[in-house]
Amino acid sequence: MTESYRIQSRSVFFDGFDGSRLAGTLDFPSEITPSQYAIISHCFTCTRQTITTARLSRGLAQAGIAVLRFDFTGLGESEGAFADSNFSSMVKDIECAAGFLAEHYQAASLLLGHSMGGTASLLASQTGFGALAQVRRLVTLASPAYPAHVLHHFGSVMQSLEQGEAAEIMVAGQAYPIKPSFVEDVRNFDMKASMSSCEIPVMAVRAGNDALIGPEAAEQVLELTQGEKKLLQIDGADHLFSDRKHAAELLSGVESWVAG
Repeated sequence: MTESYRIQSRSVFFDGFDGSRLAGTLDFPSEITPSQYAIISHCFTCTRQTITTARLSRGLAQAGIAVLRFDFTGLGESEGAFADSNFSSMVKDIECAAGFLAEHYQAASLLLGHSMGGTASLLASQTGFGALAQVRRLVTLASPAYPAHVLHHFGSVMQSLEQGEAAEIMVAGQAYPIKPSFVEDVRNFDMKASMSSCEIPVMAVRAGNDALIGPEAAEQVLELTQGEKKLLQIDGADHLFSDRKHAAELLSGVESWVAG
């Protein structure tokens, strides 16, 4: 059984892709020097406080790993306009988070991401950005392999966006402004080409009862890497791994793989 440490959480701030101040939380073990540093990225329109991200971050900190979770530009407590963000900016924000860790603490050796945050983490690991050069493992959590997958959830507003008009999507009762450039951006990515030289070990976690991401997505993620591959299925879990039993199974599986 993994030893459990008391943790502390520290509020941090750093500049995002367009200079907007991004808000983050660094969860770390208070009794020991962290065994490594990690960055975990939340899902599309979520925040660093979403249960999937926050639970896993704190759980890994209890296992001795320091984890930075942060709000992407225009979300949560971060500054900037969500309407001016896109998939490319998510990748760049992860690069900015990595730069902050490397400058003030230690370079990240582990990347994790939930849903679109996982897709962005995949691409960020291959950008060649100096602060991400130490990444040795990557975990995607209920993530699509291709960023354009998010367009499947835009519904009727796609017609307006396709015609070059800005629109709003509704997520959990909240409106989010989307520009036509967002659609162009996610469609421009060739993940197979971008990941063709990836040899970083990747674990793809599949939620067994995911209403948003199909069961084929995890295998598609693993097909993108040339390195070690691991598929972890959490039977019965929803997209957020919201049930505490499923969250505990997720944490145990990630801990075991990261330590291996």
